Amino acid sequence: MCYIGFLIDVGTRDENQETSGSLLALKNTYLKTLKHTNETINYGMIQMSGGSMQMDYDQERTYFRGHCIEYDTVDMFQMMVDLALEPRSVLAANVARAKNHKTHDLYKHLAKYDPFAETQESLLRTAYGYKTLGMPRLGLHGNIDYLDARVLQKFIMDNITPKKCLIVASGVRNHREYVDLVKERLGELLTVPEHQYTREKSEYIGGETRSWTESPNTNITLGFESVAWTDSDVAAFHVANTMLGSATAFSSGGPGKGMYCRAVTNLM
Repeated sequence: MCYIGFLIDVGTRDENQETSGSLLALKNTYLKTLKHTNETINYGMIQMSGGSMQMDYDQERTYFRGHCIEYDTVDMFQMMVDLALEPRSVLAANVARAKNHKTHDLYKHLAKYDPFAETQESLLRTAYGYKTLGMPRLGLHGNIDYLDARVLQKFIMDNITPKKCLIVASGVRNHREYVDLVKERLGELLTVPEHQYTREKSEYIGGETRSWTESPNTNITLGFESVAWTDSDVAAFHVANTMLGSATAFSSGGPGKGMYCRAVTNLM
């Protein structure tokens, strides 16, 4: 089997009040392409190759990944290029709006049975406000009907570009052939024209938020500003994080139970 992927340096932190929900829209329509293939062909190609294809994203990264038998690598890679980089059509944007509504409805329904479902997003929103890392993962509900093809195409052109892509593969027998395939399908990455776009820097503001529920349980989350992945202190941060987690688990006989070890009491 051959495993291929696109890791793209774009996440919900790159959305704003106008484009919020764009990545959810792209996920809900990621098989709808036009340039070389279409949705029916894409479904058929995935089935015939005996593989799979999926797309997911978080606050900072977007990832397309799939696998297939080696014989179908060229076709699957071309399809992945289209899925990752092709601007969405008017039809795809219309479908995305309907699916985004359904995604929000499902999330709200499931959240009724989990009073702490929004804890993680509340933490980020409190720390960064309604921008950059504080943007909701599913996008603003009130913005869904404004996500037309123009908005999605501009978001892709500004953010999802070849220079921001890390292209990976595993199981390819001839590395040179795969490199040539990437150049053939994408061109020399250094010469691809990119739109002038500057990512807004995340600004930690801190604060407090409280959510009242009818649950007898109380969930307290403490968050502290850390360092970016590209910071020179990221290694020291990961060491400290590991030491704190290990100390907590060691003192209690298991993770999540020790509240009386020195590392935790000093932190509190």
